[in-house]
Amino acid sequence: MPELTITVSGVPVPQPRARTFVRGGRSMTWDPAHDAKIRARAEIAKQIDEMIPNVPIEIFVKFILPIPKSTSKKARVRMLANEIKHIKRPDTDNYCKMCFDCLNSIAFKDDSQLWHVDAVKMYGEEPMTVIKLKY
Repeated sequence: MPELTITVSGVPVPQPRARTFVRGGRSMTWDPAHDAKIRARAEIAKQIDEMIPNVPIEIFVKFILPIPKSTSKKARVRMLANEIKHIKRPDTDNYCKMCFDCLNSIAFKDDSQLWHVDAVKMYGEEPMTVIKLKY
């Protein structure tokens, strides 16, 4: 089973709700994460030679989030050992939505190809998103 690992550096960004507003009598929608998506898509595109064919894909995603600055040394060690889990907002599914949107049309045709999703949020020294695709 072929495997592809992609790393996106920087603090993971969750998919926010789309914003709608009225201008000139017309309803318009704005994506607050547009700039973050462009940056992530560019980094993903650099790491992919060709799009995965239209086959079922398993995806394993690790969202490594920064440790808060106010954390004690003792708690910091426990966070790095994954003894203290990241159970705060934003939710894991919002991180996944953003990740899948960035991978669409670059790594695979559509996220409907994903048949198995495994995602985890954890603390780490260097914030990043690690994506492993098996197909």
